[in-house]
Amino acid sequence: MNASQEAAMTQNSATKIDILHIMAGADVICAGNERIALGFPEEVVKAWMQKKVGPTAWIVPDIRSHAGSVQWAMEFPLYFALFVQGKFAAKEKIPVLLHERDWADVVDYLRLTLLGLTRDEMRAEGVAASTATMLSLESEYLALKHGDGTVAAIEDFLAPHFFDAEGVVELGGLRVKSHGNNTYSFFSADDRIEEYRLDATTVQKPPYLEPLTPATAPIVPQPFEVITLGTTNGFDPRGPCSNVLVQAHGRFVLIDSGPYIRTLLAHAGVSLDQLGALVITHAHEDHAVGLCALLDLTHRIELFVTRETAAILRRKLAILNPHLSQPETLLDDAFDLTYVEPGVVYDSLGLKLRFHYTFHSIPCTGVEVSMRIDDHVRRALIVGDNDARAHIQKAATNGIVSTERLDQLLALYGWQGDLVVADAGGGLIHGAAPDFASNQSAHVVFVHTGALPDNERHLHTLAESGHRYTIVAQNTRPTPLERGLAHKALAEAFTAGEHDWIGALLDSATPMSVNRGRVVVRAGDTSRDVFVALTGELTVFADRGTARAAPVAMIHAGEVFGEMAVVNGAPRSASVVAATPARLLRIPAEVFESFARSTRLADTLPELWHKRSDLDRVGVLAGASVTTRNLLARHAVRRSIEAGSTLIREGSRSNTVFVLVAGRVQVYKGTAPLLVHGVPVIVDSGALIGETAPFLEKERNASIVAIDECEVLAIRGSDFKRVVERSPQLFCCISGIVKARAA
Repeated sequence: MNASQEAAMTQNSATKIDILHIMAGADVICAGNERIALGFPEEVVKAWMQKKVGPTAWIVPDIRSHAGSVQWAMEFPLYFALFVQGKFAAKEKIPVLLHERDWADVVDYLRLTLLGLTRDEMRAEGVAASTATMLSLESEYLALKHGDGTVAAIEDFLAPHFFDAEGVVELGGLRVKSHGNNTYSFFSADDRIEEYRLDATTVQKPPYLEPLTPATAPIVPQPFEVITLGTTNGFDPRGPCSNVLVQAHGRFVLIDSGPYIRTLLAHAGVSLDQLGALVITHAHEDHAVGLCALLDLTHRIELFVTRETAAILRRKLAILNPHLSQPETLLDDAFDLTYVEPGVVYDSLGLKLRFHYTFHSIPCTGVEVSMRIDDHVRRALIVGDNDARAHIQKAATNGIVSTERLDQLLALYGWQGDLVVADAGGGLIHGAAPDFASNQSAHVVFVHTGALPDNERHLHTLAESGHRYTIVAQNTRPTPLERGLAHKALAEAFTAGEHDWIGALLDSATPMSVNRGRVVVRAGDTSRDVFVALTGELTVFADRGTARAAPVAMIHAGEVFGEMAVVNGAPRSASVVAATPARLLRIPAEVFESFARSTRLADTLPELWHKRSDLDRVGVLAGASVTTRNLLARHAVRRSIEAGSTLIREGSRSNTVFVLVAGRVQVYKGTAPLLVHGVPVIVDSGALIGETAPFLEKERNASIVAIDECEVLAIRGSDFKRVVERSPQLFCCISGIVKARAA
């Protein structure tokens, strides 16, 4: 720094300089009102959010990538500034401190990310004219625009401040000197930090709120399985971004290579040597920044990618690796490229891959993955980053999307198979979970978001890092131990005369493992399969018209659920969501329907279910297991009681227990109403009456008289006592009531 610069500094107000460490490879220089971001490792925005830092300016570091880790991951920092910090709405540019030699590469890197290739650039890469026109039209439609409707360029968002010939640049009252190799000095009027080096060599760890937990159990080789490695997006600090593995007989197709991909694979228990193929759906950083980490695999793998996305990846890799002699060949040197065309089927590891274009801000694909097993084709759909249905239809109305293209996009919502992995990221260019509400696939899970709205959590399944979705299992029949557990559960759920059918039910059953949070049964669905819980717990949610569905019951291991949909043929009345990882047996609807017809279960089960619903309204019984409530319902007899009739007579030794389903009753001592604090004791519907009698074995100490015409469920005292004593939780509750009454 020369003498004139030193003199100029002394005229500035006193400014202390501090360096706030964000993560390995990223700091923030704090000086006065300035918060200058130094370093852009992968997912640095998530670290900013946790530190509650909003940078006012950037310093672009000298080192662009190191050992497979990108240090110029500037896409989401740009989005953060434009949308989270509001600079786009305020029409404010981001001050960027950098060497002039880097400016063109910064602009090109971010242009490729934000806008993709132009139509002419796509044509030069061999993309068909009609496809290039379609993609460029859609990208332009979704691009950020000025008030006059023109597309905003990267230069409209960034204000470059170049280091001069001496490596110095000034921003407000702060002077920054670049020494090269990520080393900088900072000077203010009365403070300085000299030759501070930004460390890009220390291993960079994912900056997530919820630390990654290494798998504690190995991935079992399966013929066909989908594993979600990450499920959030670039703005959600809770976890990793959306990347998917597809297993085929112990080898894997990796769909997208987002941030910290090697760490994600290791935590999932997948060796890099198990990777057999790679799909890159598009070139946004949350899906492709980890490509650098896969350039030095010990074996070549096939890369499935469209021509336009491959071109973007080539140019990005070249920008990030200028120190290499031929960085533009990195992609082709590392992978065996297969250029995919939507609608064409490709083979990989015994799987069939069929691609489709989505509606996104840059060209993006999704992929249908299928496998033929005997005479059946099993299928999973990875939708890809895709806009919401309403936005797509609006684009069609505006003439951006053709009728044929609209039909192709809308077909994704109705696609039917074993599994759909769909975008629920929301916002301007991502999807919405309710768009798939009527999808009839066996399972739909959502990615690109860290949480679903409260009113959707009982209807939709949010994928989580490490969740596994087995489509074709190595063992498709229950083990002898699983059959034994299920036999006991079915025998307890149904009467003795129906036990001859249990073997047939188990012969048709398919075991399934479900992740925590999976919606096994969705309210409103027309699916009719029946389930036996072998391990774990599940929660029953009922939509009662509130903003959030209420949990109304728990299903425990050893219980049967879902049978009423077969009997009454109506849509599911409630949702069942796995509260823990669980192992289930699924009994096909048609087999259970034959069982119900043969045993006349169809005649008795609706009333049993009706009685169980009445029992669920009783607070002390609602928390009991499904098995306990089923047993009580089987012993319960529905009765009508006329107004003025005596339900329980004082001095009698009857020990029948009643559930008041409808109407009101009043308590009497002798001939006078019982008063508590001067108020008559009147009991409303939903109450349990006389529950202590089977345990006290004494004469009744009060009379219960019907005020209105009432409906009750009557349970013999001996039956009630026997069922309660089998349930420690319920027995504890009733015992507490008995002790309180006795006192």
